[in-house]
Amino acid sequence: MYEARDISFEHAELDHLIKRREFGRFSDSGFRGSEDLNGTLRDLASPALCHKIERISYIDHSTVHLRNGMSFTSPILAKVFDHCEEMVIFVVSIGSALEEEAARLSEENRLTEAYVLDRLGSLTAEHAVNVFYNNVKRHYRNKGYGVTLRFSPGYCDWPVNDQQKLFLLLDADRIGVSLTDSCLMQPRKSVSGVFGLFPLTDGTTISTYNPCSHCEKKGCAARRKNLT
Repeated sequence: MYEARDISFEHAELDHLIKRREFGRFSDSGFRGSEDLNGTLRDLASPALCHKIERISYIDHSTVHLRNGMSFTSPILAKVFDHCEEMVIFVVSIGSALEEEAARLSEENRLTEAYVLDRLGSLTAEHAVNVFYNNVKRHYRNKGYGVTLRFSPGYCDWPVNDQQKLFLLLDADRIGVSLTDSCLMQPRKSVSGVFGLFPLTDGTTISTYNPCSHCEKKGCAARRKNLT
């Protein structure tokens, strides 16, 4: 069982986010280069993790059924979780301080700074999730298990209101994350989702199903490259 209750990373790891090409045109943003932005992120981003691993009872053509009696209906999710024995359920957040600072900058009409900070907050939250995901992947690889791609309610055909089910399974209050009636998370720089654990047979690798490779939707921000 993966027992981590916290998530951390060296803020130097964020340099590749800060130096992204999309931020190059914002040299007048008020931040004095990548070191200033990194310092701001260090002060404002507080990554926190809440997760749980649930056993899967069975999977039919459209629904993943957990042993605890809860189920998630999504034909694509069911296909992603084919061969899986367990479901990793998580919420990761970087807290509210960064978005509060971005809101303050916006109120002062410092819109470029507000945009840059807000965008970097989103990227930092995703980076924190990737740190958790890769840690779990390494941990279970040593135990003979592989992991699926991660999915969140609202992806593909998975209804966004299944956020409520995830939050019933998790103690998200512990890390200060709550869910609105419209299934939006507060603080906004939070990410929830699931991924599956499946056994690797005789050291062989099973290709993980990527629905993006069969989807014709254009301009989807969640589109992922074809992975194996």
